This record gives sequence, structure tokens and C-alpha cells, in this order.
Amino acid sequence: MFGWLKNRRRARLRAQPFPPTWREVIARNVPMFGLLPTPDRDELLGHVQVFLAEKHFEGCGGLELTEEIRVTIAAQACLLLLHRKHDYFPELHNVLVYPGAFKTTQKNHDNGLVSERDVVTLGQSWTRGNVILAWDAALGGSVNMHDGHNVVLHEFAHQLDQ
Repeated sequence: MFGWLKNRRRARLRAQPFPPTWREVIARNVPMFGLLPTPDRDELLGHVQVFLAEKHFEGCGGLELTEEIRVTIAAQACLLLLHRKHDYFPELHNVLVYPGAFKTTQKNHDNGLVSERDVVTLGQSWTRGNVILAWDAALGGSVNMHDGHNVVLHEFAHQLDQ
């Protein structure tokens, strides 16, 4: 019903000048950015502005959230939006970031028997509301784009699937 208001607000966000400090972070931490043609870079920067305005980031496990963390994660996530019809991960509200790997409890169901075990993980994507990331893995996967391990792309791809 109010989609036109949301679209107008997003267009205003995309039209704002992109902060030079954010561009420096992206150039340093997301080397894939430098390989994109100029129109794709411009599209990505606009998506980053909308993403950062709409999504809440929270540091966990003692991590002090910085502009570098927010911008690096947003740029990687928004790579998945290039040339797509999308609504900026509409079910996502929070990006929770730990300094490193974190523990979760995993439930296993086997023939009516339920068991639980602690699992150490680098990321999770919940069906509604949250993506949880380990910052060291998020940065490492971005900087080394040839190793095939990018937890941000992985978890945000789940958000697109959901």
C-alpha cells in the first residue's frame, strides 16, 4: 500500500553523495568492487546506502561495532542485489556480528529422539529477522576473493532464497 513512499525514500538515499570514508573501506576490504564496471559500482554504492539506512547492526560477544564493519558487510551483501529485482532482504531486520566464531545449539531429530549439541559456526541466516556473522570470517572472505569462502555472500544468499 505504501510501497511508493518506501521507493521514494530509497531513491533519495541512493541519490545522496556517497561518503568518501565508506568508499575507502569498500576499496580496501571488498576488492571485487574494483573489478566492477563503473555503472555497477554506482549501483552497488546506492544499494549500500539503502541497506545501511534500513538494517540494524549489533556487535555481539564484546565486539565494538565500527563503520568499517557495517560498510564491509553491507557492500558484500549488496553485491547479490546487482541487476536484480529485489526489496533489500525484506525479512531481515538485524545483522548481528561476533568478533570470531560463535557457539550455537543444534537440535537433531532422529526417529523421535531429540538431542542437542553445541556447534561452532561462522554464520547463520534465520528465516525471519537475523543474519549472524563472525567478523574475522566476514573480512577474510571478502579480502581473499579467490578462496571460495565468503560467509557474507553465503548467509545473504540464504536470505534471498527465503
